[in-house]
Amino acid sequence: MIVICEACNTKFDLDPARLRGPKSKVRCSRCGHVFKLIQQEEDVLDIDLTDDTDFATEEVTIPTPLPKPRAPSRLPKRRPGRGLLIGLALVLALGAGLLGLASYLTSHPEVKTPPGSADILSVKVLDTTQAFFLENAHAGQIFVVEGEVENQSAKPVSFILVEGKLFNTTNRVAITQRCYVGNAMNRDELARGNMTEIQNRMMNREGKNLANVKIPPGKRVPFVLVFHNLPELKALSDYSVEVISSKLD
Repeated sequence: MIVICEACNTKFDLDPARLRGPKSKVRCSRCGHVFKLIQQEEDVLDIDLTDDTDFATEEVTIPTPLPKPRAPSRLPKRRPGRGLLIGLALVLALGAGLLGLASYLTSHPEVKTPPGSADILSVKVLDTTQAFFLENAHAGQIFVVEGEVENQSAKPVSFILVEGKLFNTTNRVAITQRCYVGNAMNRDELARGNMTEIQNRMMNREGKNLANVKIPPGKRVPFVLVFHNLPELKALSDYSVEVISSKLD
């Protein structure tokens, strides 16, 4: 069952067998907050903030939280004290560049955009990404990452390929998975399909109904990454998703 800490909003996958009864106290392993759970029918958990009566006296510590998204691991951390200087340098450089561009356009009025700007390839993974665990009928527990990419180029783009990584508690890559965008699957398909079918759908280069072909500028396209053969949940810490290839049309 999924439990959410009322203090830090961290999500956890908690085995119901660890609870001492329908009413129990639990402790968040991330922030240490203790709160109460009432287990009702169909494993629905409500947080009760009333009195302390009739609750198990022994606290249950919630296991390692579910992974949360993070930026790709190759991005360096920003050093304290340098951000302001770098930002100022970028502003000055940008101002000089705009002045030069204005001068160029004034002397060459037929030019509307800087030379070569239309050939810049830019595809971004949006911050709408969400992840969850799901029980698959054939593979057992799987980890699903759903999200969107946006074509921020000036021209259409095709064959966008994204890569997801699951990281362990030592910040090393535990599992890597890839998929082409435009191959969305609903929860029922993810729960019932075998992994060969799901893998084949993820690697459909053109996308369902050619959703990954000639994507116009500004258009968003969904993607689904499915990880299976997972290590123990407590061995995972977080995940990342990034675009690794695409083709400018």
